[in-house]
Amino acid sequence: MTTDNDKTRIASIETKGKSQNSNKLHLIGKKLAQRYLIEELIGEGGMGHIYRARDIHLETSTHQDNFVAIKVLHEELCDSEEAISLLKDETVKTRSLSHPNIVKVFSASSDESHHFVVMEWVEGETLEQLIKRNKPNGLTQKRAKPILKQLIDALSYAHAKGIIHNDLKPSNVMFDSQGNLKILDFGIAKTHSHEDLYAAPSLNDDKPTSTGYTPTYASPAQLNGKEATKKDDIFSLGCIAYELLTSKHPYNRKASNTVSKDTTVKKPSNCSAFLWAKLKRCLQLDEAKRADSLAELNNELTKSRVPLLAHVACYFIIIAGSFFYINSVKEQQTTLDANFKNSVAKVEQLEAWMTWGGDELPQRLDEIPPQYNVLKEGLLKVHQNKIVGRFEQRVDNLARTSLNTKDYDKAIDIYNEARVYYPDSQLLASKLDSLLTERQSIISDLSYRLDVLLAQGRYDEGGENSIENLIKQLSIIDLNYQYKPSEEYENVYKLAVMDAIENDDFAMQKTLLNVGELAFKNADNLQPLLIALRKKESAMTALINYNDKVSNGQSASYPSEDALIFYHEKLEGFKTRLAEIEDYKELMEFDEAFSKQAEIFPETFEPILLIKDEIASKYISMASQLMKRKMYRTAEKLVERSEVIRKSLENTI
Repeated sequence: MTTDNDKTRIASIETKGKSQNSNKLHLIGKKLAQRYLIEELIGEGGMGHIYRARDIHLETSTHQDNFVAIKVLHEELCDSEEAISLLKDETVKTRSLSHPNIVKVFSASSDESHHFVVMEWVEGETLEQLIKRNKPNGLTQKRAKPILKQLIDALSYAHAKGIIHNDLKPSNVMFDSQGNLKILDFGIAKTHSHEDLYAAPSLNDDKPTSTGYTPTYASPAQLNGKEATKKDDIFSLGCIAYELLTSKHPYNRKASNTVSKDTTVKKPSNCSAFLWAKLKRCLQLDEAKRADSLAELNNELTKSRVPLLAHVACYFIIIAGSFFYINSVKEQQTTLDANFKNSVAKVEQLEAWMTWGGDELPQRLDEIPPQYNVLKEGLLKVHQNKIVGRFEQRVDNLARTSLNTKDYDKAIDIYNEARVYYPDSQLLASKLDSLLTERQSIISDLSYRLDVLLAQGRYDEGGENSIENLIKQLSIIDLNYQYKPSEEYENVYKLAVMDAIENDDFAMQKTLLNVGELAFKNADNLQPLLIALRKKESAMTALINYNDKVSNGQSASYPSEDALIFYHEKLEGFKTRLAEIEDYKELMEFDEAFSKQAEIFPETFEPILLIKDEIASKYISMASQLMKRKMYRTAEKLVERSEVIRKSLENTI
């Protein structure tokens, strides 16, 4: 069950400004009344939090998914007898509503300091999500009809019992896994004989007024603080029906009490004139002109109107009538003759359109003027099997990808094109769903293999299972898919980069740069490392090429300039350390360590030669200082080491 608010604030208790976030998760994992195991927070509002829970009393070895929804009163209201009393009163009232399209309320109870209501658990999507999914054109009248029928049935049932919902909106309407509609939040409804005692701000974009109503769907009377009536629910349902058919709100989501009563609402293009006549009465801003009940709208939804062929027959009747009328009324001969010819031309055009076959119909449909939409729908219906078959054939004829898989992106585009003509086709919906499921299965497999490589730091893995190849395959399967590595994989990658930098491993750094550009390009915390690697990319490539040639016995010149770029920090570190040495022992230790690390460079690499020369000079300088302190033997060793370095430099040059 999803909910955007439970709209339950006690009007006589000051709760505004208090935090709703304190300890809202502390109930997760706990049992209420030794029966309800709280599993997840799914919503919150002014009066309480709503959780998904399991009724463990109903669990068996084979059935462990006995879910319920539980509304728990906020802690700051737990000491209020008024709040607790109202919570229980509303539970008693709502339990009287027993209808398949209204969410059931089971009981109200208390457990230590917690006061709560147990309700039916509904898992599915809201009407709000359905409307958003069908933007920008809305649902066809045919698809909207069963939804509106269920809404009307539930509201009519409640109204017959004297109960008004008082906050009807798309987010308070859900569809369960079988597609059955359920209205939520009847627990905050009004009866004819009581005022609305609690209401709280909504957490969604349609923020309620100080009276608790959601302005977008509330009637002017509601927003002006008048006593609730059935007409308020009728207005809200009218707004929902209009939005269902158009994906647009009839009054541009403005509060209805701010809209001029002269405002004209445009008829939805996919709504019949008969249905619009009844729906328009529900949308009247003037309460006196608004429908008194939902009976008229319900009756219209159950009627069956004249089919397409009856419309065509009407044209022939007009022609026949015109013919006899011409013979009997001579003085109107000229006018009627023109009308007759015009009618004949219309019928001939209709007959020509009706000869169009399934092969040419989708491409030529726009040639039929909008006033003949009934004919368009009829032609599409007659040729549906053939047209849908053509789209299926286009999918079958698509070339296989380089992975020998279907071209899912193009296939999905073709089926979506077909659904423009047949939005209600179960066959097309099934085909599209099958494609999406098949593609997701492949994506999941490739993503899992990527996860394994990144988790284990196997960045240099080659062949078909390489990181580069797997990401390339993902883009072939779904061009818009973006692989998102976890924070754990980012940390493993970061450690690998730091290790490669510390060891001056230019080959691994180049590999890690390639991996980073593919898998971690959107990871903000890794961008500084990737930027540093990019600056050295050309230098790394040059050094790798040099090593490859040497390994293969080929003649190659050492890329000194590239080495200067790659080893810049290392060389500068040598220079800085050498400049800071003031003790001959430290100098000897530095000399020994430097000599080992310098082995990775060619003997003629100039920056190394300059550092060696500086070491030799420093030995002489320190020997001079030791002689002044009469440490002749030690000074002699330093001079000897300096001479060895100088001789090495002379031989190299």
